[in-house]
Amino acid sequence: MTVTRPRFPGCFSIFFAALILATPCQAGVEWEVGNALKTPSAPLDIAASLDGKWTFVLTEGGKLLVYSDKGALEETIAVDPAMDHIASSGLQAADFPTKLFLASGKNKTIQTVTLDFSVPINIQGAPFLGPENAPVVVVAFSDFECPYCGTVGALFEEALAKHPKEVKVVFKHFPLAMHKQARSAALASLAAHRQGKFWLYHDLLFENQKSLSEAKYPELAKKLGLDLDKFNKDYKALTSQQTLDRDMAEAQIAGVRGTPAIFVNGRRLKERNIKELQQLINQELSKHGKRRASH
Repeated sequence: MTVTRPRFPGCFSIFFAALILATPCQAGVEWEVGNALKTPSAPLDIAASLDGKWTFVLTEGGKLLVYSDKGALEETIAVDPAMDHIASSGLQAADFPTKLFLASGKNKTIQTVTLDFSVPINIQGAPFLGPENAPVVVVAFSDFECPYCGTVGALFEEALAKHPKEVKVVFKHFPLAMHKQARSAALASLAAHRQGKFWLYHDLLFENQKSLSEAKYPELAKKLGLDLDKFNKDYKALTSQQTLDRDMAEAQIAGVRGTPAIFVNGRRLKERNIKELQQLINQELSKHGKRRASH
């Protein structure tokens, strides 16, 4: 009996030929050349932040240069001149500060540098205390149902009392989804803000934090002598919703995940106490003094 075997090589040849013909050509590389960074001295090594926003250049003479994603030199940091290698870690958006690791092959040493970047926060139209053009701006993202948010007011009062001409405190909204009345309370405070009574209404909301409700908001407005018709209209207005949504979007961009989240000229306050707050204020005032002296 004769058995006819399939001609696999021929079948595979036809299959692969069809596959090649059916597959579009993917060859080629696309690229884009960015702006060149001009360093004041010869670069030794380079690293970048994980989000790509910052470039770190270690140069001869013990200089660590920090460049923005636009190629602007933002800071020059003096380090051990023996350092000749650099690496980075950390992600600001996840609240992990950027840490640089410098190494010297010659001296067999490693040095760390932790960087604290400021984030831009839009404060236009937001309620504030203190002088409008203060050089130090303290921004608090808050939630009227957050039990800790009502306690940080004492920090701000102390800072304003100590620096009446240099510090401004700004309130921004970040109602958490876990708090059922937080968003409504924020909208009510915005309605009070439109009648110039934000801070008084703010205090009443925190005083009544455990009994917030739809019926409570006009009750508090009446207590302050607000125009109730206007209050109710502004409370439900689309513009109030949009203002609140903008605050929440800005908070997320700044890496806010909980409340209260406090920033001093865009720098995150890690410990909510007067010592840490005062330290950041002093640092920012020192920068402001140097800028004024240079003009």
